[in-house]
Amino acid sequence: MTRVSPSEHRLLTLARAILGQGPYVAVEDLFRGSHVCPPQLGPAALSALRDLLSKGAVLALARMGGGRKRRHLPSTSGTTRLWERHPPRPLHFSALCFHTLRWLVEQPLTVPDHRPLDVDAPPTLADELLLYLCCRMLAGTSCAPALGKEPQFRRSALCRLGFPDVFASVSDSLSADDFAPLLAEGGWLLEAVQDELALRWRKMEESKSRRIEPRELVELGASQTRVLDAFFDALDRARRRDLASFLLDALRPLVDQPAARWVAHLSPRAPLGAKVEARRGAGAGLRALARLARWDQEHRAVRFFDDDHDDAQLLLSEWSSFGDAGFRLAADRERELGSDLMVSSEVPEDGASSTFTGSAP
Repeated sequence: MTRVSPSEHRLLTLARAILGQGPYVAVEDLFRGSHVCPPQLGPAALSALRDLLSKGAVLALARMGGGRKRRHLPSTSGTTRLWERHPPRPLHFSALCFHTLRWLVEQPLTVPDHRPLDVDAPPTLADELLLYLCCRMLAGTSCAPALGKEPQFRRSALCRLGFPDVFASVSDSLSADDFAPLLAEGGWLLEAVQDELALRWRKMEESKSRRIEPRELVELGASQTRVLDAFFDALDRARRRDLASFLLDALRPLVDQPAARWVAHLSPRAPLGAKVEARRGAGAGLRALARLARWDQEHRAVRFFDDDHDDAQLLLSEWSSFGDAGFRLAADRERELGSDLMVSSEVPEDGASSTFTGSAP
């Protein structure tokens, strides 16, 4: 049996919960109070943390979508799992990993003036995964706003892509260069989290109907637009448009719903101008699909003897369940949301019949 100190045990318990191997309730109190954490781990605790990270990260990647067979560019890769498309990649967790875990143990995240986390080093891909998993565990809790204000999390392109709602109040700009590290080494990390991103964005779109204050929808829409514009630019530059497929998977079950569903609980007492801005903000995800619609048309125009014909055919096949019908519906919903004269309609009950028959992932 490995023997560690009580403070080391707290850090290891937190790491286990972040990696999805322990319940959130077991570590909830850690985030609400300040606890002592050693400046460095002893040999036994360090060995246990390394073992936990190496095994837990691989399991997390498999659960997030890396274990599912799917097709990605280039078209010659076939329908394969993540480890069949890419050679083994070492997961290198830098000192940022330990500093993040120690900071989470030491700092009460519900207290406004806690010490910030700011490590002067770019995150590795493994660090990006850990930061993302931290956001996933705390999203929707009273601790989430604290993560959205931390420089280290704000610099994480994967966190910004997966959690625009957590960073909605952050006005920091993003560019295609910010996503370049995620697209290195064949973009294996982005391939692995496609299912996870689809789930996150679907929940985010569904949550808009429960928002009351116009400001919340405006900030969320602006955050979504910032991250998707930069991400799509990066994909175009890297010729990896397939990695935008998660957005189609996220919105496929939603585009046949009436536009009013996105703003179902918007405050009726809000000024008209604020409501107009809120509706436009609510349509940010739908508006982003316009770029994918243009890409889809470009793929259809690729001729048989063009060099990228096979890749274009793969994308057309993968996006066919959304297709022209889905893109038209998305444009219609976004247009209705952006109209000053949008007519409120009854929101159908879940399970009501729909006109769009695309299947969910």
